[in-house]
Amino acid sequence: MQPYAPKENKMLMLQESSIDSLGAMMIYAPIELQSITSAMKGEDSTKIPILPSGYVISSDGRLDQKGIGMSSSLNTSNSSGSLLTVAFQILVCCNTLSKELHMESVATVHSLISSTIQKIKVALNCSELD
Repeated sequence: MQPYAPKENKMLMLQESSIDSLGAMMIYAPIELQSITSAMKGEDSTKIPILPSGYVISSDGRLDQKGIGMSSSLNTSNSSGSLLTVAFQILVCCNTLSKELHMESVATVHSLISSTIQKIKVALNCSELD
């Protein structure tokens, strides 16, 4: 007898990113491997949920001490600040959400956003006071 092993949902991540003088953007969408495989076989792809999420980091628009706006992320000594915009799309499967399930969903989303912002701050070497 084989031990029970839960079915593993393997995910692919579609991703687009760019960096230019206005800022940086990272957009991504997780998609189940099974959905991609069925679409590649010619099956109906209209039912595949593609929920893009991501973030944008841009200049806050303030001028530095020299009266020049932030022109390069490499020249951080003259920069005045940055704006971080984070967006997530999450599929909720239940038609009727109980109050407990709703609060659990809110807590999960809050945790997801908080951890994403912390990871971005660590990657950019930002202090807690920024």
